[in-house]
Amino acid sequence: MKGLLLLQEFVRLNTNDIIVLADEHTLKDCYPLLGQQLRCITVPHGEGSKNLASCTYIWEKLTDMGASRSTVLLCLGGGVLCDMGAYAGACYQRGIPVVLVPTSLLAMVDASTGGKTGVNFLHFKNYIGLFKKSEELFVCPEFLKSLPQSEMRNGHVEMLKHGLIADKEHYDQVKMLFLQPYEALNPELISHSIAIKERHVEQDFKDVGIRKRLNFGHTIGHAIESHSLFVNEENESLSHGTSVGLGMVVESYISHKVAGLSEDQLHEITSVLKQLVTSIDEDIPPLDTLLPYLLKDKKNENQAICFSLLKNIGECEHNYEVDVHIIAEGLDFLRELK
Repeated sequence: MKGLLLLQEFVRLNTNDIIVLADEHTLKDCYPLLGQQLRCITVPHGEGSKNLASCTYIWEKLTDMGASRSTVLLCLGGGVLCDMGAYAGACYQRGIPVVLVPTSLLAMVDASTGGKTGVNFLHFKNYIGLFKKSEELFVCPEFLKSLPQSEMRNGHVEMLKHGLIADKEHYDQVKMLFLQPYEALNPELISHSIAIKERHVEQDFKDVGIRKRLNFGHTIGHAIESHSLFVNEENESLSHGTSVGLGMVVESYISHKVAGLSEDQLHEITSVLKQLVTSIDEDIPPLDTLLPYLLKDKKNENQAICFSLLKNIGECEHNYEVDVHIIAEGLDFLRELK
């Protein structure tokens, strides 16, 4: 895992060739740690800016700054900025070098790893994008010092998912971050979560097989998040981590009904996530509301809604076609937890 010292050395050696993409928060809290004065493009913070209009702005600024194919676009931010910046860089002049510097825990263990780039389109999550690996990735836990606990929780959800789909021991360690208030985060847990994702990506870069297992919780989670973004102002919508946490509860229930997850393990998972569920103010949308998002999910096949589901904690399979009445039951199960 390349950290802050290696990032600072990279920046020092390439100062004249780097343009930083940041938002107002990372420009204030993280940019000074780079150690050099660099050219910057600043975009708004948050999921509401993850669209083609923001990409057009980035491309215009790159053009105004005289960026060429040898210019490095250093994306300094969370998952939204890493996804969008990597996509913008991959398209500009048919591709310039992109370096990802994730500044949130969620981005460190998810968006910055795996080569998925993209933006939202017509209220559908990550509907426009490319598969393109970054030139470099620097994961610097020092950036986490400025994050509020709510943002850390987004990353904890993703790390918990990694344990649920592939490593029960990892799950058992990460769940303590939910069960004990302000449990300290061991940086080795970050490295292990990244390694779990990388193992899936190495086997299936284009997301047609085993990599789909990383989407556990995301079919329902993306639908809930997309609906929340549509009906709320950006700063009032559910976060990605919270949405995926809700999705993990529903998809654990579906796993129990369809894939053989035991009732005891379903209870175990919901006990860990219940505090997250009860913390939200929004009502859980009914199936009819979420169905348009579910039907447009990128992982669907044969005109069926497809899920990655748990057989056991630490064991997941992909490409389950699930009937809508089971999905409705899962949403009812989630409502009862609230």
